[in-house]
Amino acid sequence: MRLLVLLAACLSVATAPLFGQKVVVNDDIAALAAKGVVAVAIVSDDATLGSLVQFALSAHGAIQVSPTSSVKLRIGRTANTAVVACDSPAYAFTANVEARDEDQLALKVADAAVVGLGRRWQLKPLYADTKVTFVSRYTGHAEIYVTNLARSKTLRLTNYRNTSYGPRWSADGTRVYFISSFRSNFPEIFSTNGIGEAAKVIVNVRGALGAASSGPDGRIAFASSNKETMDIFVAGPQGQTPTRVIKAPNKQWVNTDPAWSPDGSRFALTGGPTGRPGIYVANAAGGSLQPVATGFSYSTEPRWNPVVPNQLVFTYQSGGLRLGLIDLGAGSVRPIETASPAPLAHASWCADGRHLVAAQGEWLAVVDSVTGKVTRLTPANLGRCSEPDCWTPRAR
Repeated sequence: MRLLVLLAACLSVATAPLFGQKVVVNDDIAALAAKGVVAVAIVSDDATLGSLVQFALSAHGAIQVSPTSSVKLRIGRTANTAVVACDSPAYAFTANVEARDEDQLALKVADAAVVGLGRRWQLKPLYADTKVTFVSRYTGHAEIYVTNLARSKTLRLTNYRNTSYGPRWSADGTRVYFISSFRSNFPEIFSTNGIGEAAKVIVNVRGALGAASSGPDGRIAFASSNKETMDIFVAGPQGQTPTRVIKAPNKQWVNTDPAWSPDGSRFALTGGPTGRPGIYVANAAGGSLQPVATGFSYSTEPRWNPVVPNQLVFTYQSGGLRLGLIDLGAGSVRPIETASPAPLAHASWCADGRHLVAAQGEWLAVVDSVTGKVTRLTPANLGRCSEPDCWTPRAR
């Protein structure tokens, strides 16, 4: 079976200088700065690198790309190194970047730009330490893919011509867990490293299965109805010794979507009667579920912030599907207000603990949890995309 198939050039975005992104033409530098935003013009001696960096930066909530801005981000490339600089007095910086290839160079240059331009706001690196896996129906079947936030390389990991879903990164970012029934006609959890190794079964537990979430020590947590109720199980990294740690009280109650806390001590999960899910927190070793009040009767898909302690993103339904933030310490809930009317769901945190990748309609989008800016990530010709999961060292 062919794995890690590099998609054709038709999926590349490097040839489109502005990528169809909205840019700022008449910007007021001071007014934008008061809002925590910098308008910047990108000047690069390498068109391909400049285009990739521009696409990446256009998704950041604190940056607006403007060809007329007096703030110039200058990029000078030599092979797989670059000098990134800005000489505007309010945003002046210089950074030297080295990378193993053009894809990594674009991501590291974008990070250097964010950190340099955003010193007053202490902006954190976003791009080089974020990898995204997701489901696409580009081939007509649900297959597992990976990409990055510059969209410079998109790879297909599976080619089963079956339904594969629920992709989740391993703790160290070297493997992707996913669910498929291609082998036995029953859903099973598989793992692949995406560089030619055949995917292998790691958990042979019959019954409806939920995606396998990898904890900081490599153990995986997943939902299964193997014991007639939808329960949470924990197993070793290779699926060894699956053990039920959280039991549903009855067959009408569903526990699913466990997400490990950054320190591995707790789960956040979706639980509740069918049709009325809520957010719960539980000890990773098992025990009772502690409900988390969200103010919504339909709340699902909690994910821990890898940077901000005790913060969760979740999906809620209020007219349509939207995203919200939970502060467990303060006991507060805040919707992420966006200008986009399209529904947002299934969000996963990026490396800076500020941005998320979420499903929006039939594509993936980068969402800024601070400003509510939403930027499309996957191109139309990649087909229907869903179920994003981000890997970042900070999350593990």
